[in-house]
Amino acid sequence: MSMESEFKAKFGGFWNSLVILLVIIICLRFSSIELAGEDLGTRLSCSLHLFLSCIGAGVVLGILRIFLSFSNDTYTRAPASANFTTGVRFGIVAGGTLILIVGMLQLENFLGPLQPIVDALFGKLYALFE
Repeated sequence: MSMESEFKAKFGGFWNSLVILLVIIICLRFSSIELAGEDLGTRLSCSLHLFLSCIGAGVVLGILRIFLSFSNDTYTRAPASANFTTGVRFGIVAGGTLILIVGMLQLENFLGPLQPIVDALFGKLYALFE
């Protein structure tokens, strides 16, 4: 399979597009709350940098997956394009998840009406380890 068809297969479906849209929304929300006093161009630039860093993490993870797949036997190894696109997808999701966790922990009212519930859960989690 070619690299283009692998990317269409990994990122083309409804759920995959929804996950990428969710990561973009998380990046926009994080930059809009973090830089509330700045202008719109600065906030969009910050969110673009956050999303591009998620893509960069995905590229690094994709390259790492290619290198780690060489340790498998030849007949059980997936093609390099499949490993790369899977790594890119996992990297984008992992980057978005990290931004979501940092936003929930550090920013005030990051999740809107769900924030008190998350704060209560984190309070109980902190109490477990004290």
